[in-house]
Amino acid sequence: MPTFAIYKMMFAKASQRNLLAEDGRTNLDKAQEYLDELLQVRLPIEKRNRDQSVVPLDNYIEARHDGVYLMVVCNEKPIKYKEKMEDRELVHHPGAYVIIDNREGVAQVAIERSASFSNNTDKVCELLQEALTKAMACFELTVELRPKMREGEFWDVVEEQQQRYHDKVQKVSFDFSKLDEEGPIDAPKSVVEKMLLLNSITKATNAARGQLNLVSDKDRVIHLQRAQEDFAHLVSMCSNNAYNISVRFQRYGVYRFGGTVKALDSIKNEILQEFKTGQMVSGKRIEGEFALVQQMDEIRLRTENYVDAEPVEQKRTRRRS
Repeated sequence: MPTFAIYKMMFAKASQRNLLAEDGRTNLDKAQEYLDELLQVRLPIEKRNRDQSVVPLDNYIEARHDGVYLMVVCNEKPIKYKEKMEDRELVHHPGAYVIIDNREGVAQVAIERSASFSNNTDKVCELLQEALTKAMACFELTVELRPKMREGEFWDVVEEQQQRYHDKVQKVSFDFSKLDEEGPIDAPKSVVEKMLLLNSITKATNAARGQLNLVSDKDRVIHLQRAQEDFAHLVSMCSNNAYNISVRFQRYGVYRFGGTVKALDSIKNEILQEFKTGQMVSGKRIEGEFALVQQMDEIRLRTENYVDAEPVEQKRTRRRS
């Protein structure tokens, strides 16, 4: 089941001018209508390689209904291999789904966490944001895509990733520097003693700090549960004393305790397929609508109180003219 990161789409004037359209509305008022027009054709999505060469990326709309667009954005990945002692290269174009909800007053985007872009939705967001701004330039408008974020308690985040999104924990890290120089340490005595032992090894080797890492492999999966008493005490000690904890998930990436987490949602493949074939729902959901449109409504309601993070930064360097 694909997992999507949720972004808010915002339009802004590219200059101080407030151009009026023929119907008396400004270009900013008509931004979503202009976007509908632009989505009828291929967007100018391109990436810049390390050698500064520009590569156009294929993209296309698989389906559109009721102001919601199901887009595919393709990457370009070369695969090097050897055939009969000769070096060969094959270029393939794996894709990721992007759902653009351009209904009036909505303007939200869902980007799939896909291996096509190393599970990095911000990478796709950056490419899409740049292409949309370039396409909107003729209307003197810019586009910002801001990830929806929320604060999360350690166990809430971990359990949601493991249970709702069936994500696997690859690594857990605890910092335990200077435990004997700070106090009081709010944790059971048995846990403090274990951490002080690790801390003594750090001091004996003259290391600046120590870290406890729990790492999975192909045959073992890390299971984090509140019921694991020693581990729960360790989490409590680190959280109560402002020590760092980080958890690396296979799909989500790294969650650092105390930080914000991206709004994510899973969308069943069958819902995407029904949207592509034009099949509306019946039975459990409201009849006469698309399941994908209904789920986008549910996502919007669930994330309406989330924080809009800063817009994704353009990190790629520009070629000098």
